[in-house]
Amino acid sequence: MTAVSGVRTVGEVKGHTMDIRRLARPLLLGAVIVSGCGDDNDRSTSESPVTTTGATVTTNAPSTAPASPTTTPSAPAALLFEDAFDDDRNGWGVVDHPDYGSMSYEGGDYVWAFAGSVAHWLPKVLGDQYDQGELDMADVVVHAEATVLKGGGVIGVFCREQPDDDADWEWYEFVARDGFAAIRQADSEGNIDVLAETEHVTAPAGQPLSIEATCSDDNAGHAQLSLSLNDAPLLTATGDDPLGHGPPGLQAWTYPKHDQMDIRWHEFSIHALDI
Repeated sequence: MTAVSGVRTVGEVKGHTMDIRRLARPLLLGAVIVSGCGDDNDRSTSESPVTTTGATVTTNAPSTAPASPTTTPSAPAALLFEDAFDDDRNGWGVVDHPDYGSMSYEGGDYVWAFAGSVAHWLPKVLGDQYDQGELDMADVVVHAEATVLKGGGVIGVFCREQPDDDADWEWYEFVARDGFAAIRQADSEGNIDVLAETEHVTAPAGQPLSIEATCSDDNAGHAQLSLSLNDAPLLTATGDDPLGHGPPGLQAWTYPKHDQMDIRWHEFSIHALDI
């Protein structure tokens, strides 16, 4: 992958060169590691192994009447990180690849013309803090504003990215498109556990979408996860074996696989969750 702002090549994966994502460890942009996982309508194929966990799930009825979450998170407290995408001061990266697309800054937006399978992306400043043991982001509210101009895949945010026993990294992701949204636990080998999902979503292309996720642990030691779109609660899930702390970031899966997505990210922020 060709990068203009310091992405380093670290090795070969399945015959392809794998690049690190703005920090000193490998992950992915494009289909060099994960294949087939952008297809939310076909989770049973061997290319895209997906299992449904035993999570407690709450989804809304039609989007006009969202259900109340089983656990109502408190309001966000201290601002931990924010980016208005005026420039690359936080080190998200500027990328230009002939096969997998580009990431650049334009008019106050972080612009993706993305044609890989999955983009799992975070700023270098957060990755560096995590690698140095200086980042503690377990109980957080992650917020992004974006507009999808082209493509049928999903976009969203993730939290608690951390090393995995059977993959390099795993995380909780909160993703949506028009007619679909989900809370999932995913990893860098393409395994996806669906914790909650719904088809009652109205998010037409070309219109701004507000995505907000909460990640926290309750007193019983379970992960409480929730997703809101355009300020309306949509999904909640409870994970019995929660991931630990780790940096949040931006997420996208193409559908069909390698079908280009044009996304303009308008802003991104992380607040501490006052619990």
